[in-house]
Amino acid sequence: MTAFNRLITRHPWPTIAAFVLVTAVFAARLPELRIDFDVDTMLPSEHPEIVYKNWATDYFGVDEPVAVTVVNDGPDGIFNPATLALVEFLSTEMMELAELHGDDLVSLSEVDDITSDGDMLIVEPFFDEAPATQDEADAIRRAVFGNPMMVGSVVSEDGQATIVAAEMAPDADKKILYRTLEAIVARAPVTNESVTIAGRPVVEGEMTTINEADLQRLMPFVIVAVSLVLWVTLRCVRGVLLPLLVVVCAVIWTLGAMAWSGRPLSALNGITPTILIPIGIADGIHVIHHFLRTVAIRPQQSAAESTFETMQHMTTAIVMTSITTAAGIGALVISSLEPSREFAICTSFGVLVAMVCSLTLLPAILAVLPLSDRTRAHAAAVYRKSRGGGGILAKLASAASTLVTHRPGLAIASGVAVVAVSAIGMPWVVVDGSLVDNLPPGNPVRVADAVAVERFGGSVPVEIVLDGGGVDAWKDPARLREVERFQDWLEAGGQTGATRSIVDYLKRMNAVMHPDDPGAYRVPDSADLVAQYLLLYSISGQPDDFDDVVDYDYALANVRAQVNSDHSPVLASFLAEIEDYADQHLEPAGIEVHASGVARQMHVLMDLIIGGQIGSLVIALPFVVIVAGLMLSSVSGGLLTVLPVVMATVVTFGLLGWSGVALGVTTSVMGSLGIGIGVDYAVHFVVRYRQTRSSGLSPEKAMLATMDSAGVAILYNALVVIAGFLVLTTSGFLPPKAMGWLVSLNMLVCFLATTTTLAAIIHRRQPPFVLGAVADQAEDDAAAELAHGASAPAELGAEAG
Repeated sequence: MTAFNRLITRHPWPTIAAFVLVTAVFAARLPELRIDFDVDTMLPSEHPEIVYKNWATDYFGVDEPVAVTVVNDGPDGIFNPATLALVEFLSTEMMELAELHGDDLVSLSEVDDITSDGDMLIVEPFFDEAPATQDEADAIRRAVFGNPMMVGSVVSEDGQATIVAAEMAPDADKKILYRTLEAIVARAPVTNESVTIAGRPVVEGEMTTINEADLQRLMPFVIVAVSLVLWVTLRCVRGVLLPLLVVVCAVIWTLGAMAWSGRPLSALNGITPTILIPIGIADGIHVIHHFLRTVAIRPQQSAAESTFETMQHMTTAIVMTSITTAAGIGALVISSLEPSREFAICTSFGVLVAMVCSLTLLPAILAVLPLSDRTRAHAAAVYRKSRGGGGILAKLASAASTLVTHRPGLAIASGVAVVAVSAIGMPWVVVDGSLVDNLPPGNPVRVADAVAVERFGGSVPVEIVLDGGGVDAWKDPARLREVERFQDWLEAGGQTGATRSIVDYLKRMNAVMHPDDPGAYRVPDSADLVAQYLLLYSISGQPDDFDDVVDYDYALANVRAQVNSDHSPVLASFLAEIEDYADQHLEPAGIEVHASGVARQMHVLMDLIIGGQIGSLVIALPFVVIVAGLMLSSVSGGLLTVLPVVMATVVTFGLLGWSGVALGVTTSVMGSLGIGIGVDYAVHFVVRYRQTRSSGLSPEKAMLATMDSAGVAILYNALVVIAGFLVLTTSGFLPPKAMGWLVSLNMLVCFLATTTTLAAIIHRRQPPFVLGAVADQAEDDAAAELAHGASAPAELGAEAG
């Protein structure tokens, strides 16, 4: 790399001009970047359950519903003229929205009641216009509660809540849909009612809105936090601005590449721009830190010469750390989840861009910035002072070095003990992918979901498709009674609200055709009577009224329900119970069962999260070992390099288990992210120790010199990364909050494991790879430090210009 480094430092302006041009090209497409939090796009379209879910959605004409819930806790509940007028207003407005299937809207003013007139069935709405008097409202109440199909589904059992619901049209913009519904509610004639808007499209629309706000708010916060840490640690303007410039370029190039390729920001890669700043800044920190040391040691050199020497020393470490970071994160490309793959590609690309910037743009700018006498004088003064051992970093480095060299057994045993205790909690890690609970407490959409569950027993759609075995199977009373018993079992289980199927329509028809029989609300007694009712209904009702519950040939039926939680353990338990019931009762009756819908979709999502997390770790660790081993020309070197990240991974997942914090869509990438970032610390430490030992320093002095230089730079790096990720804890979206805490903990453990456990093992065993050859400039650097008495850390940046 010598020729390359000379080219950059001797001809910096062409490099700078090239970066300005390329950055402008990427930035040109940034306004076209879009955000998409659609769960459907997260899942592999070829997955059998997703294929089936999509088929069922098309076959029965069902899609994701949006429900506006109207609640009136007054003595008449929702059955008063004002509230019913509100329902009519909302229904009329929602029917006109292009984002909704208005023809299938469900509300008291639109849904049909089934009554009879002699031998004829009458199918008509409960009211054409909102009642003008309370007596008329009371008549509507009697009609509604006289139809069991309405109670618990359209109107709550206590009569104090009702819904206006419609299914979302294909390709509708969920954020626009939610904002439009909010505008409708805002101008609605609300008196004593509370009106909330729920449904998964609304949840995803709100998540998109929050993420957009986070992107605008968190990135400046991260930049400010990182800048403060850089200033406190490096204490010079160039030490703040130049590393930031590197990551700003990386972010612009990454987002620009996404825009050029048409990739949207999703639930995972939506945080990529924010986390690239603390991740990508690492190389810049190490370059600036070593540059300042070089200036202090050789004040007679020009900026270009000091920059060249710095890059000769740092290039190998930068390449190693960047490749291992990209490899650790890039292992997520094996995931079946599209957002995980997108996150891996985009974030790895950003890391590699930061590497290119650190090897070219950063040294080019360092080479052209003049070194004033004041800058050199301050650097020399601070360096002399640091060798006196008065600084806090000197004391920390000395303490760490003393622990590692004098009591390595204690350092190793302490690390093993922490890992062992943490490992006990790992079996307790829970995977949970609730979308609703990703929203902060008090969020209107989260509140609306709670209202829907409280008033109607559920909010997560499940479609249970029943195959009767042939044409007209669902005109057979025996099969219909099996479905009736199945629905009774579902509703008695406490995990769903009211259910609906073709059985409910037939029971209602049978009841109104036998008004004098109090037990007539039952499945008709014969197939001929079923067929007769269906014929009578077709005369008065709409031909597509049953499309969502039975197919044209009456071979497939669909039981529709709403589960009371979208938490993965609840859905997994619910779906397993359905399978058990089907095995015991429905399959023996010749009825095949397949539960689908949003409930199954969320269950699949969590299964893929587990598989992707395990798979990425299985691939990332060996790959990082191989890369580090090749670069160090040592298998043991590669294995030792990943030791700190293995320890940090166990500690972090153990903490998840001990604390009960769930592993979700966003936090599922934490393992690979921790490996990718944390391995940098070990690489820098090992490379630096190898250089100091190969320069002739004794093990003890080499460890102290390594702690002084690489140890301090790693500390700076860890502080910057932790500061950047802690900013995520201020997000309005709960998964980034969890990621912020977990990655910060992971980085802290990586730093401590590198500077204690790994350092102690290297010192005690003195593996052959640490005595490998080093470049001439590294030997010269070590010799110069020896001449200055390398016995204390160099807080070089303080007071430097």
